[in-house]
Amino acid sequence: MFYLIGILSILSIVNGQNCRGKFNDTIRGQCSNVDNCQGTILATNSCPQKQCCINGTLKASPKQCLTLNDFDISYNHTSRAVFLRKILNYGIDSAGICDNCQAKAAFLAIAATMTNNFQMDEVTFSNTIFARDDTKYGNTQAGDGSRFRQRGFFGLRGREMYTRLQTLQPQYQSLTNPESVALTQNAIDIASLLWNNPNLQSQKSNLTQYADGTFYSFSMLWYKLTGGIEQLSQGAKYYSKFLRQLKCGGDLYPGQGPICQYNATHKGVCSADCIKGLEDAGEFCGCADGKGQQCPNSPVHIRCCMSTCSQELKMDLGFVLDASGSIRVHNYELQRNFTKNLLQQVNVGRNKTHVGIINYSSQDEVLTWLNTDYNLNEKLQRVNQARYFNQGTNTAKALQTANSVFSYANGRRQPKEGASQVIFVVTDGESDNPVATIQAAAVLKKNGITLVSVGVGNGPNLTELHAICTPPVSENYFSISDYDALDQKLNQFTSKSCSESVTIPANTTTTGEIGKDKYKFLKIKIILIGGNKIMIRIKLLNGKVKLFHSFVSRNPKDPEDFLDYEIISTEKSLSKNTKVEDTKLTTIIEKPNSNVEYVYLGLKGLENDNKFEVTFDDCNEVDCNLKGTSSNIKISVITLTFCFISFVIFF
Repeated sequence: MFYLIGILSILSIVNGQNCRGKFNDTIRGQCSNVDNCQGTILATNSCPQKQCCINGTLKASPKQCLTLNDFDISYNHTSRAVFLRKILNYGIDSAGICDNCQAKAAFLAIAATMTNNFQMDEVTFSNTIFARDDTKYGNTQAGDGSRFRQRGFFGLRGREMYTRLQTLQPQYQSLTNPESVALTQNAIDIASLLWNNPNLQSQKSNLTQYADGTFYSFSMLWYKLTGGIEQLSQGAKYYSKFLRQLKCGGDLYPGQGPICQYNATHKGVCSADCIKGLEDAGEFCGCADGKGQQCPNSPVHIRCCMSTCSQELKMDLGFVLDASGSIRVHNYELQRNFTKNLLQQVNVGRNKTHVGIINYSSQDEVLTWLNTDYNLNEKLQRVNQARYFNQGTNTAKALQTANSVFSYANGRRQPKEGASQVIFVVTDGESDNPVATIQAAAVLKKNGITLVSVGVGNGPNLTELHAICTPPVSENYFSISDYDALDQKLNQFTSKSCSESVTIPANTTTTGEIGKDKYKFLKIKIILIGGNKIMIRIKLLNGKVKLFHSFVSRNPKDPEDFLDYEIISTEKSLSKNTKVEDTKLTTIIEKPNSNVEYVYLGLKGLENDNKFEVTFDDCNEVDCNLKGTSSNIKISVITLTFCFISFVIFF
């Protein structure tokens, strides 16, 4: 009892103890638990946890840009979460992005990254580490690294930026009173200022133009704000989180920039290569079919790439196209052009991607079936022949027809063939019979087909469209303002196709083939496994492959694909993976204790022609006591963290 009273007494003293700023002792607060701090958290040696809470002043905004579900729910509805939501709401409104979901998500991602997920309003390092910054970020004097350290929601850093802020906003006295930059009531104004003027100079460059839900554009945004890519990987993860949290119509996807000159004979496209720190988010990034030079006026990982699709696509792909009267002829032509552009990027071929297309209004027509017209030009010709019906919107009937198109009798491939099934349903308004539409969609989903619903214009019924798509809505529903914006989503749709993992049932053997440096992504629903272990067996038929698995990343990739560009720029070598040689590989994966739905596999080809068989077995139904020379790898998962195992198999 006396021991408990002693602990409570110490805690009460700690939480009431006075503390002050390091560079300005007039900035005073109290030692406090982070969750209870309604203000600024500064570094201090006065408190046992080195956290000094400076009470903040709320700034009111007439508009509601953030709701409880947008923010507080992610931070356990603490008093600090409530305070921060109101502060951030003000900043987002001041930045002029209250009605732009993707920009709001980017604003929050920057703030979360720069404040260690809102745990500290200035960075804390040792004096030795701060001293390394004395000659960086525009610093010129000994001690500048510490004095002008990263502070505030947007991470103002370095004497040069503090000087520019002093010129534009002298009331903060940022040069003589640098800690004022971190105070929440100041930091949020500075964040809004930086959003619209990231270099704090007369030539403004608004960051809104880079907030489009892509890793490419977010990389450009980060580069404009910070001048580099430090902390970018963490920022991208937060961006993905807030895009989903705010329900912006999709997760983060790769995206791409302008056309570039790959070599003397070929054009490429500026794309974001994978960087260190994104190993558990491989679906965001990557170059394929060749990586060229750094693109001009871009961060170092933005490269001229021949392609951004890292997966060797093998799909049964469907389109359900709206030809109803409300579309109008001009927008219908835009829709057809979008379809043709997408077809040219999904590897159409007899042993690759098969395509079925349905054109509908009050009636529908099958433009092409999965088991016909394997040539790309034939598919394009069928789209050109499509008719504009100019009638009602019988989406239910079109989905029923899609179920026929995606039947095994009409060309849908068996699970063992390793082809993913995806249908895009594009419509500009409510269907004639929403109940029947949702029921027809449920049948397709029950049959293992991923449905991606695309709502266009102001007319779509979100309840219906969310019910049509395969959960989660954040990944499989896309919102497009009008058909003129449809083409802007082409990269998003392509990225979705390129990152889609093929679902493989247990106790099934799947065959596949991949080219050099291409991937095949597979997944198995482990919550359906009766036992506690899964056995994965790989048998090579030709070539060489690497195998990776993850419980987190939908696209587990080779760690060597995630380059440390900052190290590369200083010409330091990268470490190599350990290679295991064998003609066959057997791996045992233990189910994690957490409620994880899938285990994801990534197979990477190392030669021009790589063929393989993959078998998944439930150890509750087969003997998983391995014998012989096959590799037996056991993975113990204590917490839900990214985990991969890498092998190279030589045939």
